[in-house]
Amino acid sequence: MPSASSTSRQHSETPGIETPCIDTEYLSQLIEMLAHQGIQPHQLVSSTGLSAKSLTSTREQVSPLQYHKIIENALRLTNDPLLGLEHGKRMNVHSHGFLGLTMMASETLNDALSLAIRYARSQTLMADIRFIQEDDSAIIQINRLAAMPDTFDFVVHNILSTFVTIFRFLIQQHEELTAIVKLTGSAQKPDFCYEDILGVPVMFKQTHNQLCLPEYLLDAQVSNANIIARRNAKAECLELLDQLDKGQDLASKIRSQLKQLQAHPTLAVMAERLDSSPRTINRQLAQINTSYQHIIEEVRCESAMKALLNSPCSIDELAHQLGYNDPSNFGRAFRRWLGMSPRAFRKKHQEQAEQFVPDI
Repeated sequence: MPSASSTSRQHSETPGIETPCIDTEYLSQLIEMLAHQGIQPHQLVSSTGLSAKSLTSTREQVSPLQYHKIIENALRLTNDPLLGLEHGKRMNVHSHGFLGLTMMASETLNDALSLAIRYARSQTLMADIRFIQEDDSAIIQINRLAAMPDTFDFVVHNILSTFVTIFRFLIQQHEELTAIVKLTGSAQKPDFCYEDILGVPVMFKQTHNQLCLPEYLLDAQVSNANIIARRNAKAECLELLDQLDKGQDLASKIRSQLKQLQAHPTLAVMAERLDSSPRTINRQLAQINTSYQHIIEEVRCESAMKALLNSPCSIDELAHQLGYNDPSNFGRAFRRWLGMSPRAFRKKHQEQAEQFVPDI
């Protein structure tokens, strides 16, 4: 049995269903939508222990239990089984703050998808979001995590509709997105009502709740931003995800271990440190559309960029500090990450910094 101190630490790292961890900002679109129907915030907070004022503040957080009750109230007041789809449709890429900006700066839809899944998993304790590659399809699957019979359909609809809205924007197919939505339940309204909101075909009474995309769409270009801007944005976003995650996400745990060790152990060694197995780690990382080697490359790239910008050491010295026995291997890896040599990267940033030095 864990000691009291370790129990407290575990509790603080993994938020429970009564721990505030969901930003009210994500309810703002719902509140605005319901206001047009004459439904006010004080009606939504009934039996939640929240005030109407706290619900309209973008700086507050609610617990999963309170979120569940707010949605339950919204469904009762509107009697609209497609409320989750409508809400998700309004959650465009700009609704997600810095994450949205980073997704817009992603090179491909696959990169944006990886960030989106990790973020969505960090923000909900009520559903398990998984990435699956099957045949020629890329699949986002939503599994039930908690007992919430009245609101689970809303959560599923909301997540799937949000993904459809964001993907359509990112690949600039405003009129047509090649995708299929699969739902486990029966249609609560005529099929065309679902398809009018989502803009894609919907299938009912399926084995899983899924958004299915053709695999080739993962390579669709998202951003024309230069590679350094993309890398900087992604590094900041990954740091944010590590903070938001509170220790739940395997990718965050691995990133934390790599930074603590300042080394890049084999998968077998990392699995042992995490009381897991290589097979389990590979399987769980695949579910969030990443891999152990990809995480190592991300951490190495971030470390290299920081070292080149903040250390006076030579390129060869930095290469050894970063774990490369041969500096030429470091140079090849850096070119693969950023499309330029370490020396060119450092020089470019020095020149940019000098441009902002005021004349005296």
